[in-house]
Amino acid sequence: MKRTIGICMVLLFLIVLGIWSIQKYRSYQFNAQSVEGKISMKDFEGSYKIVYFGYMSCPDVCPSTLFILGEALKILNRDDIVVLFVTLDPERDKLPALDDYAKYFYTNSYGLWFEPNILEKIISHYGVSSQKIPLQNSALQYSIAHSSSLYIFDKQGFLLQEFNNLATLQEDLETFFANHQG
Repeated sequence: MKRTIGICMVLLFLIVLGIWSIQKYRSYQFNAQSVEGKISMKDFEGSYKIVYFGYMSCPDVCPSTLFILGEALKILNRDDIVVLFVTLDPERDKLPALDDYAKYFYTNSYGLWFEPNILEKIISHYGVSSQKIPLQNSALQYSIAHSSSLYIFDKQGFLLQEFNNLATLQEDLETFFANHQG
């Protein structure tokens, strides 16, 4: 009897874990606008995906993050990694300039754009913090304060890890990819 209860408990745990995994997978999926038209995470199956949220007129965090990430990926020298740069400023960041901006830092990148109401849902699923800050007496008119995590997905689209320390990004990526062959 105890053995039957134990087996049932293990099966129940595995079912709940499977459901949670599928829900987690679905929460990160999206359909975005790119220079190539509508694309989704599924369009990049077979590649690791690194998703970063930022905006083109960001004065420091975004260009620094994208530069450090691009340099780290060049050193890794892999052809199975794609960077997906999601704009937090759909009002100003337009395609194809957004795509050119992303590719400037790493050639296998895509600039992604969402309608503002869809963007709010996406950043909520990812847990991205973002706030529009008015800038008086500035040509920019506003800035966007935001979190700066990098989200790494496997080749099937499952979130594997979140990085947010640029000081150790190169080493972190080397360790990550050494442990995730294939």
